[in-house]
Amino acid sequence: MRASLFRSGFTLIELLVVVAIIAILMALLLPAVQKVRAAADKMVCANNLKQIGIALHHYHADYGRFPNANSPTFSSVFTHLLSYIEQDNIRNRYNVHEPPTSPNNQPLVYLPVKVYICPTMEKPPAPREAYTSHYASYAVCIGSVYCFGPPPDDGAFVRYESSPHGTRLTDLMDGTSHTFLVGEMGYQLRDYLFRSGPFAGHVRGGNTSWAWGYASYSFGSTLVMMNTKTYAPSLERGGLCAFRSDHPFGCNFLFGDGSIRYIRDGIDLTTYRALSTRRGGEVVDGGDF
Repeated sequence: MRASLFRSGFTLIELLVVVAIIAILMALLLPAVQKVRAAADKMVCANNLKQIGIALHHYHADYGRFPNANSPTFSSVFTHLLSYIEQDNIRNRYNVHEPPTSPNNQPLVYLPVKVYICPTMEKPPAPREAYTSHYASYAVCIGSVYCFGPPPDDGAFVRYESSPHGTRLTDLMDGTSHTFLVGEMGYQLRDYLFRSGPFAGHVRGGNTSWAWGYASYSFGSTLVMMNTKTYAPSLERGGLCAFRSDHPFGCNFLFGDGSIRYIRDGIDLTTYRALSTRRGGEVVDGGDF
């Protein structure tokens, strides 16, 4: 009689109901968790760009100009900033007067630099051995020009061939708050393949690297709309040198005044290009971006 007053546990139906409720709650919570994580990653990315902006302004204060987008030995802007982002151990050993592939520099350019990597960016689709340096997520802006074409450049940064003395803040005559310095650029291309070597035919996914001062590696332009993530139909019209990100619906950009703004997909191409030129004389309404 007493035994009938007590139950030994859940019935199968009750257990299934509990599991179903937990599954429903997880399904409801997962998008919210993903949204919070995406927002946090976008914030970390913006903070990376903020640190890069501070480093650029400190470099400008020390040298009276910004570094060139490249050099005769293909050093990048980001190699010159290492001391300003607490990477003295790399900078003290790195020789900007030698190419990244030199015996001295090559072991260093494979090192990851956290400030140069957005947390949302996927790792390169090919093995590390397929690349000549460690991947990165950001590129300086040389303007609205074709990155693989001849100078002059019309952006806040210029190639050595355009002007060996670089640019100054006073050259940003369109206003520092209306001129891109740095934008996101990652490995999002899925139709860009290795053409030769042991990885021929494998997805390359982009070139972005902190060490190489070269088009599509550490500098890009606004000739092609941001978040164009295809290599085709041609080098000039494809997205290899376009700014792009893994954030939803846009990209983070660092402006000349040190501010970080999230430029959304769908921005008018004329406005987008105007924000990349240093003295184009365009009138840009702040509400347009």
